[in-house]
Amino acid sequence: MAETEDVEIKSEVIEISDDDKEDLSKNKKRRKPIKKDPLPCDQCNKSFQTGYELKKHRRTHTGERPYMCTACGKTYTQLGHLRIHVLSHKGIKNFTCNQCSAAFYRKADLDRHEKIHKGIKPHQCKICSKSFTQKNNLVMHFKMHSGDKPHKYLVCSKCFITRSKLNQHSKRHDMSKIKDEG
Repeated sequence: MAETEDVEIKSEVIEISDDDKEDLSKNKKRRKPIKKDPLPCDQCNKSFQTGYELKKHRRTHTGERPYMCTACGKTYTQLGHLRIHVLSHKGIKNFTCNQCSAAFYRKADLDRHEKIHKGIKPHQCKICSKSFTQKNNLVMHFKMHSGDKPHKYLVCSKCFITRSKLNQHSKRHDMSKIKDEG
């Protein structure tokens, strides 16, 4: 009887900028990364290891969104974000929670969701000690303490912490118009 040998295959996903594609096609060999000084953003205090990461980050300041969904017109700063969005049109959710069957397009979203079941709340408010599973929820919570309400409804001049709260409020105005007309 012949002996069998288990073979483990490992793969690595890398992102390549448009500038790097020419270099790879010429050399075909992957070079070892050279440790460089972090590249600072000229708009804020963040630093990045590669020019490509810095280029992607700069889009948060410029508002550039070069990737567009051909199905609905929604735009994105990164190609990977567009690819995930396209799955929503196909209804493909590859990541499912084992505890409640909630499904997600990205593994990162599933991982974040699973913290709810585990009771993990690593993001804590320094003012009132309330904890959150997601950092963005802490950021929104902090706006409550600071009084920051950047979203103003022009009809009644009321201000809101989030755009979604503003939209909710505007629907109330729409509903009151319907009641007044009826």
